[in-house]
Amino acid sequence: MREDAKSSKPNHTDVSSAEAKWWVSAEDHKFALEVLQLPLRRKMLRFIGLEARSIDEIEKEFGLSTDQARYHLEMLEKGLVVERVGDSYRTTITGKLYLEKVDSCSEIMPPSKGQSQPRA
Repeated sequence: MREDAKSSKPNHTDVSSAEAKWWVSAEDHKFALEVLQLPLRRKMLRFIGLEARSIDEIEKEFGLSTDQARYHLEMLEKGLVVERVGDSYRTTITGKLYLEKVDSCSEIMPPSKGQSQPRA
């Protein structure tokens, strides 16, 4: 068996930033979803969207200190939904898919049973 054919799962630690980075295990996927549970991080991911953003832009948009912005961006990086490119951050393919397939659905899906609905 060839060395590179041993694993059918991509190894996100061995790919360049130009290639897609994927969650390797269920734990990676769970971690990314936990990272994205925080509404601020989802808003940051949407803000970065299709355009690379500098840390200064992110700080100003969300009223964060440099340390706060870096902490949340590092969490988004560990979740493989954003990546650092020079002095900016951009959404990864995984992050774009999350925004397209998951985040966009959450805005149109009605609350499930048991969840309270806002009163008019």
